[in-house]
Amino acid sequence: MRRWARPAAALLLALTSPVVTTARPAHAAPVEAALGAPIAPFATCPNYGYMVTLPMGSGRSTFNRYDIGTATLQPIKQFGFVVNAIGLSRTQLVFWGLHSVDNAPDALVRFDSAGNLDEVGVPTDAGGMPLPTFEALAGTVDGDVLIVHTREPANHLMRIDVNPASPTFTQVLSDVTLSRTTPGVAYLNIGDWDVFDQDGLLYAIELSSAFRKVVKIDPATGVVTDVADLSADLPESDNYGAAFMEDGSGNLYVSANNIISGGAKTDQSQTFMIRTTHDPVIVTAYAKGTGLRVNDGGDCLVATDFGDAPDSYGTLDASGGPAHILTSYLHHGMKLRLGTKIDADLDGFDNAAGTTDDDNIPGDNDEDGLPAGTKISAGHPSVTIPVTNTTGLAAVVAGWLDANRNGKFDANERATRDLAASATSATLTWPAFTLATSAKTFLRLRIYQGGATEAAAGPQPGGWVNGGEVEDHQVTLTPAVTAVRQNAPAAAPPAAATGDVPPATKDWDDDGDIDYNDALLAQTGFVLRPYLMLGIGLVLVGLALLTGALIFGPRKMRRSRQSPESGRVR
Repeated sequence: MRRWARPAAALLLALTSPVVTTARPAHAAPVEAALGAPIAPFATCPNYGYMVTLPMGSGRSTFNRYDIGTATLQPIKQFGFVVNAIGLSRTQLVFWGLHSVDNAPDALVRFDSAGNLDEVGVPTDAGGMPLPTFEALAGTVDGDVLIVHTREPANHLMRIDVNPASPTFTQVLSDVTLSRTTPGVAYLNIGDWDVFDQDGLLYAIELSSAFRKVVKIDPATGVVTDVADLSADLPESDNYGAAFMEDGSGNLYVSANNIISGGAKTDQSQTFMIRTTHDPVIVTAYAKGTGLRVNDGGDCLVATDFGDAPDSYGTLDASGGPAHILTSYLHHGMKLRLGTKIDADLDGFDNAAGTTDDDNIPGDNDEDGLPAGTKISAGHPSVTIPVTNTTGLAAVVAGWLDANRNGKFDANERATRDLAASATSATLTWPAFTLATSAKTFLRLRIYQGGATEAAAGPQPGGWVNGGEVEDHQVTLTPAVTAVRQNAPAAAPPAAATGDVPPATKDWDDDGDIDYNDALLAQTGFVLRPYLMLGIGLVLVGLALLTGALIFGPRKMRRSRQSPESGRVR
């Protein structure tokens, strides 16, 4: 996953087939052993997928960074045994998981960004006694709590305190049985789960020979609820061992660990994004990689908006492209947007027409800051953008217009506008420039929360910021108006006969449209002449009507006064 600099997350991958385990070493640390500070915790929530993988039969897991979009692994460190059911604590900025122990209960482990690992011991019950039976299938961390799905005891959900400073450290805080199992097995057949910050529920892919569907689980009660049957959208696989929920968006990323095609295993994996908050649910497929088999991961993904202009403008995360952590995640329920809509993306979209982010959700274009086909005049480059701001804070809008069409946003192509908290629109204006003929180019718009520019140099076309939105638009630049004024119209001008103007005098207005009427008025040398002629004509008609009334009105009245019998006037 190419999210290089933002706080974010790691990939949750777990095993649904029997876990390969190793014997617990004799020197394993007891539960009550003192745990020192981690050596290399993350500086902030890492914006990558992280995965522990296990080559079949090796008995030793490898800690990797995982790129979701390309399904590639970058090894960090190999452990001395099998590690499973991991999750990342945002409060501690380290991973917690379990050492899968053969013929004994699994043991808690902690490891940091460099893979420095400490084994803590077997989780305990409320009385402080180690669990006699404990085998994990999947896990995630919510704050300082490791939430584990178990094979032994079968189909339980356990919440375990993993805060070293807590008096209940390593203790099982709650233990519930899930409300149902998957047909044919003694537990809900899921490869992994993750918690959605907006509703506090766990989301996963349930797998059977008959279906593949999204389910959600209440960690307080163990109740399992079906969300959507995605059998037609997700391929058959050995298991779906990856599941992590993007906080603030409801986007669930899952990994098919070994795709089955035509009844045969392909030794390929593939990640899918599932937009669980849309109705119906939307599924997006990403690149395929090698088979993942036995694996698990942890997450810290945060909903983020990216751009979609060609990457020459610096659009992809790997190119230092723009990224905005959604305001609704930072401040629940609040909005700061260009237009009214926004969605979260995995990465930037380097699209030649700048429309990929518009089209990734069918029928729901979130790039609504400017209408499609917007024209900008070189004589008066300006756009007005509607904005949504419910934060109660000031904001700033910045725009970069590639006026010289060199495929990048130069420093002198930026315009900014400070906005009061009550503002509902922003107008950006750039210096006029010379343009011979109409041409297409790109405009990047960014809105920042609180008026913060995140850098001393002010808003930049790339880089990560907290809150707001980015939109890339392909626009049409039009030449400035250059209509020619004449003291008197040319003799027998073609425009008089055709209602048009000669091609040489056709030009572009400031609003970007060709307006023949403006050019025709300019030819007359007196732009008000047509309107004056009309006024004079109306006055003459009025005088004629008045004269007629004065002449014929009295005659009619005299005739009406004459008696029909005598013909005399009464």
